[in-house]
Amino acid sequence: MKQPELGSKIVELRKQKGLTQEELALRCGLNISTVQKVEDGSITPNSATIKLLAEELEFEYTAEDSDDSKFWLITLHLSNFFCIVVIPLVIWAWKKDEDPEIDRQGKDVINFQISMVIYLFAASILVFVLIGIALLLILGWYITIITIVNTFKVVSGKSYKYPLTIEFIK
Repeated sequence: MKQPELGSKIVELRKQKGLTQEELALRCGLNISTVQKVEDGSITPNSATIKLLAEELEFEYTAEDSDDSKFWLITLHLSNFFCIVVIPLVIWAWKKDEDPEIDRQGKDVINFQISMVIYLFAASILVFVLIGIALLLILGWYITIITIVNTFKVVSGKSYKYPLTIEFIK
């Protein structure tokens, strides 16, 4: 759900519950100006704010429509370029409770990166046998291509897959 539909829905539900903007803001732990701006459609709230409002007003909100969530999902997938497991691990740990998609995709990205680090390490040991050089090049291209393809799939809302991934985090 996008603005202004979200704002209209919040106004309608707030009035049905007999709450003022001030009361809603107080119950949600938000600033009154935030509630006013969400209701009039002048801002698109982040997923944490929407979650607070949805819980208080008792409506279901799917976080996949959130621009904030999409940003973090794209960041998760693009972190594959660095093959540093810390980046997606921090994002996942920080945002996993806000959005089930970030939780699911964060696990997939972390599993992919751990798997690639293991494969890269094995290939680097094999450099002394010369086959490792070819394996390193192939893995580098594989990581690059799969990261680009999956990031585009996430942006367009399609399902993605990380082949050759060992599932460490379930």
